[in-house]
Amino acid sequence: MPRRLSDDTLFSASLPLTNLNIGLWEDDVDNDCIRGDAVFARIYGLLDAETTQGISWSRLVSIFHPEDLALDTVRRRRVREEGGLFVWEHRIIPVPGVVRWVLARGHFERSLDGGMRGRGILIDVTDSRTEGYVDGPSRFLGVPEATLSPAERMAERALELWELRDELSADSAARLQPLIHALMFELGREIAASLPEGRATAAPNRGGSKVH
Repeated sequence: MPRRLSDDTLFSASLPLTNLNIGLWEDDVDNDCIRGDAVFARIYGLLDAETTQGISWSRLVSIFHPEDLALDTVRRRRVREEGGLFVWEHRIIPVPGVVRWVLARGHFERSLDGGMRGRGILIDVTDSRTEGYVDGPSRFLGVPEATLSPAERMAERALELWELRDELSADSAARLQPLIHALMFELGREIAASLPEGRATAAPNRGGSKVH
């Protein structure tokens, strides 16, 4: 049975490295272009070519579960428009009839040219939740743009490590991949646990949702 660190913590207990499905994404807000790697594409049920070229925000949110999408709209919009950190655990429907749980962690900030850009990770946490029928809230936590915490700075460096791994030999990259995955996952736990209390919003319990 998965467990939570606390009522305001989004992450379940640590998963085996082989179960960590972690995708990377970047969001060019001004140009309405969201790109992701192959894992990001697979989690959302998209083609690699789509996420490599970039998809629109409206295309992405069309995959979100409508009940979860209706929650915390002001906070989500504020983070994308004004910058800041967010952690959001919610449901998606990658294909009709299939419901998955994902956890997105990211940070939005203005670049040197003034454009708002975000980057972060996407984790498929379906297998870390109760098998079969899942009861539990969709939660969004966000804080305004501020000095990054040590865990956030480490998470940014972990993303850089992930990108640099492509410059290694195939064998070296394969050995390091699960370790970097685990590092990003544990940093996500730390970041979620350190967010201020009172910013979690729970969806009303509407009964179990079948997951696949």
